Amino acid sequence: MIAFVIVCSLLLILWMERLSCREDLRHLHVTFRTDMDLVEPGEPLTLRYTVYNTSRFPLLYVGLALQLDDCVTVLEEESWVDRHLRRDFMGTRVDHRFYLLPRRRFSGKIRLAVKQRGLIGLGRCYLETGDLLGLRPVMRTREIGLQVICTAKRCDPGELRTLGGYLGDVSVRRFLYEDPTMLTGYREYTGREPMKQISWVQTAKTGQLTVRQYDHTVDRNVTVVVNMEAAHPPVMERCLILTRSVCEELEARKIPYAVATNGDLRSMEEGLGRSHLFFLLRRIGLSGPAGYRSFTALAEECIRRRRLGCSYIIITPALDPEGRAALSRLRAVSDMEPLILYGEESPV
Repeated sequence: MIAFVIVCSLLLILWMERLSCREDLRHLHVTFRTDMDLVEPGEPLTLRYTVYNTSRFPLLYVGLALQLDDCVTVLEEESWVDRHLRRDFMGTRVDHRFYLLPRRRFSGKIRLAVKQRGLIGLGRCYLETGDLLGLRPVMRTREIGLQVICTAKRCDPGELRTLGGYLGDVSVRRFLYEDPTMLTGYREYTGREPMKQISWVQTAKTGQLTVRQYDHTVDRNVTVVVNMEAAHPPVMERCLILTRSVCEELEARKIPYAVATNGDLRSMEEGLGRSHLFFLLRRIGLSGPAGYRSFTALAEECIRRRRLGCSYIIITPALDPEGRAALSRLRAVSDMEPLILYGEESPV
């Protein structure tokens, strides 16, 4: 009786082994997703992965390896790193070994950080399995298929002291350019508006102090001019860092801003809010150190499109004599002295 059971068990195993040889990797699938696609250097993001076994048979051995890109680092605890992380001549690799029952899945996650600005692919994955007994291993490889945009980092707070005073002057000049022909309505007096903005007629009608509200197009606004002409990559990186920091400061102070540039950062119309800043950060992350036209042409465009009450913050590498002449022409037509932030030391 025992011999019969053993023989039947062996036959069953051989039959299942034969069937499993036909499966290969057709019923083994892996998917990836991240919790964010826009990060800054060093910011943690989580990569989640799930391996599915859609076969009718168990897989006694499944191997999943993630070959990470060189500019991606792992932020997991030391015990996790000791179990799963491997470093060799090919770079950094995350290894998992497990089994999967029929119609089951394996899920995992890993905390990563990107070290440099740009559009970063996370790497490749290797998926390995075999027949029921593991006698015929097979492997499939493909790109993870996810990319992360890493934007520029922020400046140190002390580096933008000049900007704080300049934006204070912009705020003070807010009410110097209001156009009475652009009146859009009235609102309650908050105590921050100047007396000249109070509407005494509406105040008499409503019984409370009321101020005129003008169209925002004549309100305070700033154009951030980013010169990307003929800059060395380290200098251009510095200019992009300044651009990100300046625009975040404008957001914090609720000052509408536009971006004008002569490179692949691309210009943006005036706006404000999280979505406006989000798209700017994406463009900074995707930007290359390339300028498509001269700073002189950029300055002339700003002069043609200048608006009442517009202030300029100019972020640029050191300017040559032609560029300084263009800057002087822009300064001459500006309502307020432009603020110049250099990505490198300005020539005398």
